[in-house]
Amino acid sequence: MNIKKTIIIILLALVAMSADAQSLNKDVERLQYVYALKVVINDSIWSGFADKQYDVPLLYYGDTCCYVVNPTEKFLAKYPSVLIHCDNNIQIYQTEKVDDKPFHMHVTFTDEESNIDYHTPFMRCSSLEQTSKTIPDVTSVNEWATMVMHEYFHGFQFKNDGYLDTYETITNTVLPDTLIALAACHDWYRESITQENNFLLKAIDANDIEASRAYIQSFLELRNERRERVKKELCIDIVALEQLYETMEGSARYIEYCLYRHFGNFNLSDAKWLYTVGRKYYYATGFNLLRLSDKLRIDYKYAIFKDVSTVERNLRILISE
Repeated sequence: MNIKKTIIIILLALVAMSADAQSLNKDVERLQYVYALKVVINDSIWSGFADKQYDVPLLYYGDTCCYVVNPTEKFLAKYPSVLIHCDNNIQIYQTEKVDDKPFHMHVTFTDEESNIDYHTPFMRCSSLEQTSKTIPDVTSVNEWATMVMHEYFHGFQFKNDGYLDTYETITNTVLPDTLIALAACHDWYRESITQENNFLLKAIDANDIEASRAYIQSFLELRNERRERVKKELCIDIVALEQLYETMEGSARYIEYCLYRHFGNFNLSDAKWLYTVGRKYYYATGFNLLRLSDKLRIDYKYAIFKDVSTVERNLRILISE
């Protein structure tokens, strides 16, 4: 170990001892809270989320340093770190700032073998204070934690066998921004998306199964027409890409929704951004597809990351019966 690294570890240890003397600081308490929410999600929302095999290291950017939860050996070898807290299978280390970017709230993975996220997801998030500077509407720990869990759920997705390979295969075939570009450039595409989403909302609100079936039929017919037009006029097959992003972003938004309900004092009608389409429309359509599946008591959580066509295929089977 070189002298510089030794000095860094000593300084980190002194800071850690100071933190212990004052009890756990707010950053460590927040990280504990995040991992407590993982258990809530596992027990009442999405079974398996807290299983060790799906654990993703979390790199938290504080005011003056970083904290990393359950780091890999590769991370510890690259960044001098001091263990400052350990309980319930959670190990929290303190380390120097890993980079100087002003804001983090995302999962990363790369093709660079020397990186800590080489072919494996790594969750990165900024503190509540830094998040509030970037996104002023986020002012409470629960709002911040909901954002963190949305992104953390992406890590869970990519830890499922084959999902990262599926993501890379599909996005190497059709550019990831294709859906956003189509909605931005073509009025007919955007109008169809809005109508499709409205059919999903009506199917969710319908009072009987036959009414839901009728709306699902209309949704699928309109969706088929839009996809065929894209393929015929623009020579792009968007089926797999759309199913991938609706699965990925729709399920992460579903986690947000369930957490808001868990926290209480939540009315979905006051959070229209969750279920109405925007620039990245697949967040809302994916979310509504899962809500509709819940209403119809169609199981999807076990298979959704093994086959991104699962949810849509289930609806096609339903209306064919």
